[in-house]
Amino acid sequence: MFRGQDTDFIPVAPHWWGVYKFDLAREAGIGEAATGEGNNLAAIDEFFYKTFHPDWFHLGAGEWKIKPDEEREKEKSALLPELRKLKSRKTVDEYVALSTLTGDEIRQTGVYNHVKILVSKYGDMAFIAMNEGNPICNLLDPHGILGFEQGLIALIEKPRLVERLCHGLYEARLPFMKVLAEYGCHGYIGSETYISADLVSPDVYRRVVFPAQKDFYKSVRTLGLEPIIYFCGDINPLIPFINELDVTALLVEEGKKGFRLNPEEIRKQLATHITLFGNLDSVHTLLFGTPGDVERETLMQLETAFLGRFVMANGSPLASGTPRENIETMIRTTRRFGLNSKIQR
Repeated sequence: MFRGQDTDFIPVAPHWWGVYKFDLAREAGIGEAATGEGNNLAAIDEFFYKTFHPDWFHLGAGEWKIKPDEEREKEKSALLPELRKLKSRKTVDEYVALSTLTGDEIRQTGVYNHVKILVSKYGDMAFIAMNEGNPICNLLDPHGILGFEQGLIALIEKPRLVERLCHGLYEARLPFMKVLAEYGCHGYIGSETYISADLVSPDVYRRVVFPAQKDFYKSVRTLGLEPIIYFCGDINPLIPFINELDVTALLVEEGKKGFRLNPEEIRKQLATHITLFGNLDSVHTLLFGTPGDVERETLMQLETAFLGRFVMANGSPLASGTPRENIETMIRTTRRFGLNSKIQR
């Protein structure tokens, strides 16, 4: 589907980045569920896959078994107060340089060791994708580089320097992408947070952040990974820009805070070559709903598949305590619908 080929079924890809898989493994006594490194993390992800049999591995990064260079981290910390003033290109470039790791340094951290293990066992059976927060998350997070309020102000008052910082930090992610591709990972999902239309005007996004994202996802594809974007928040006014990104697929959250994210409406506006993931409600439906609720919402969302490329999914990560039967219902309903929809077509 990602490559424009028809499939015999509608793929189902639960959004299982996050704590749920650790809870599941802990209950079953699989691995040391409190840690996430190498063989242990691979076992936890593998147990989720064997339990539910989805069509993908939705991976998060592992723990760093070798921590970043202490001297470099001290330099970054010392530079941060000056960086936050956003007064010079020199300070921005120095911070980006300190944030850039080589391929050897990344391999030594062991952060992707579980990817190698899972690719060797399941690479021919399922789509394996790494999901991580992209630089804009770290820039605007309340505890991040610029902070939330100061970062939003900087987008308006210091747009050129923020744009330069964005470009540099997105480029600093590319060595990580090279290692993922080297390990056989199929795709990379970049979470783009704090930059949606409910927080920042589409014009500010277009001028300051969009150019860095456009270059980044194009480079990800060049490196051999399928570039996928998980855009949090209200994306409705941003779809024209997302259509210009060189991405294979788009994941979206559930609607909240007064905005509506309807898969059918988004599918109609989204470029035909971009696959849309569904956004079944992870809280009201999967966590607190009944299997009947899950089946009804799943069937409604699956109608989107008649409009274009579509993968059934939930909008946010599976919440701790989600009944196993509800996840199974989403998957089973999608499998059944896929067989029927092929006949209908």
